[in-house]
Amino acid sequence: MEALYSLCDRFSEFSVSSQWRSLLDLYLLIEKETTEFQKTYGVACPPGCGTCCEHFVPELTDLEASLIGAYLLFVKQDPSVVARLAAFEASSGMCPLYDPDSPYHCTVYPVRGMICRLFGACPSDDKFGNPLFRKCKYNTNGDSPASLDARDFGTDTTDIPTMRKLSVQFSALEPIAATLPIADALLRSFSRLQFIAAHMGSDSHDDDNGGSDPLVPTPTPLAS
Repeated sequence: MEALYSLCDRFSEFSVSSQWRSLLDLYLLIEKETTEFQKTYGVACPPGCGTCCEHFVPELTDLEASLIGAYLLFVKQDPSVVARLAAFEASSGMCPLYDPDSPYHCTVYPVRGMICRLFGACPSDDKFGNPLFRKCKYNTNGDSPASLDARDFGTDTTDIPTMRKLSVQFSALEPIAATLPIADALLRSFSRLQFIAAHMGSDSHDDDNGGSDPLVPTPTPLAS
């Protein structure tokens, strides 16, 4: 996360910086709450599983896409992922950021979108607004419960994270949030980010190392 907050600092003269920071703060909250939920109720995906990503093409809002795009362009700097997005065909049915040959699978895991963070990791809501959990149909982990409902959660569900509760917090960051398929959203974000980077202050482009551009740091391996 440190590299991502540093990215916000690099773009501090633009409003998108504070938006990214708020989104990262929410992602940290989601990580904390969903991890606690999973530990408490024994919810877990099989180790190394990415089957849901093989059968789903997520959509992103502009804010989600801009953060992922910035991560790809200025932190991860992996041209192969960008090329994969450009060549992506939705008919494949697989997320273009999924790498079946990598043990991590998701090539943008630290900045993955909301649906990728919530699916299989927290309950939805039933018609009465009560938390209701159903295990992912691709989850073959026999130790993970098939379902959880009011009988498991009890009467006080204040601390139970649900997709609705967390999505409401997300919508506060981006009230009018139209979505696009992930490849389209990211390709559009690349153009915007490159335009912003080209208009950053001159002091952001010269450092103590002979004028190298800090927006293009030396690539380092990231577990993503």
